Amino acid sequence: MKCLFVASSMNFGGAERVMSILSNAWCDKGCEVKILLTGTAAESNYALKSQVELLSCYSEKKMGIPHIVIIRAIRSLCRRWKPDVVISFYNDVAALTAVAITGLHIPLIYSERNDPNQVNQRKVDKVYRKIVEHRADEFVFQTTGAQECYPEKVQKRSAVILNPLDVTGFPTHDFAVERKEIVTVGRLEPQKNQKLLINAFSELAKKIPDYTLVIYGEGSLRKELEKFIESKGLKDRIFLPGAKNNIQEYIKDASLFVLSSDYEGIPNALIEAMAIGLPCVSTDCSPGGARELITNGENGVIVECRNSNELATAMARLLTDRESAKKMGTNAKKIYTRVDKNLVCNRWLDLIRDCRGRKNGV
Repeated sequence: MKCLFVASSMNFGGAERVMSILSNAWCDKGCEVKILLTGTAAESNYALKSQVELLSCYSEKKMGIPHIVIIRAIRSLCRRWKPDVVISFYNDVAALTAVAITGLHIPLIYSERNDPNQVNQRKVDKVYRKIVEHRADEFVFQTTGAQECYPEKVQKRSAVILNPLDVTGFPTHDFAVERKEIVTVGRLEPQKNQKLLINAFSELAKKIPDYTLVIYGEGSLRKELEKFIESKGLKDRIFLPGAKNNIQEYIKDASLFVLSSDYEGIPNALIEAMAIGLPCVSTDCSPGGARELITNGENGVIVECRNSNELATAMARLLTDRESAKKMGTNAKKIYTRVDKNLVCNRWLDLIRDCRGRKNGV
């Protein structure tokens, strides 16, 4: 089977991580996989097997490539290589792809990776979405909440599939050697609401003085967050070390993982923290990603979005009641049975076969 991903980049991000896992797993199963990038040069921040061919619409990094160039590049590749399916995780890229493959009888699968009510709200984005709704053959959602944001005609040709997790070489949290450290992982962008976590930690710091907060990630809010941390007088207790490869190794010995997002597709960082066995606290981010993963009080704690007092209380509880924290961390590890790489990758392949069969009238 020939599978083509069309993406804007392979930089650090949840969608990019999922594409890398699916691509590598499908190669192991004998598939041919190509990834065509429309927004950057042919480079990936995630490890790809040598069999995965990474391509780009151009050879050097630059921005502002005309849509017609992208459409021609996609169509040229599809006519030459004849993939069995084309997959995109991006609203605008999926729309351009739909136009590019018109008449080629190649099924297009679009996977929604975020909260449809929060992203792609510009007029042009809504035009792209209409194109995708009309032209995509199949949709993949990460949560039922996201699925329900789309019209019934889309829901009828869709599936809900959690993100795959590759736990090869994954560490396991050891409560006997953990550090007095709270961690989070995410781009430094408004969606992730790290300010909420900093506020909650500033409340917590007064009562529990020996913990630090480490915020892994990079983004446009770095300088603003640095100033905010300084205004709280917490420069020596809150750290922003940037984005890291093999992030699991950096967070595995922390005492607590916290997700403070306002909205998410399905939070990869939370999935990975749970699989490590970390006690986790998450906001009830729309459209329900955290609730797809956490049963409140059993394998983690869910708190109201944008409520720093509730977040601080939940954090303090798990830091002071380590027996409850250990129980939740142990239960959290069971998430692996739902996001196992082989299980999820096979679900995708079954979906692709069904989609291609319908496209060809089989």
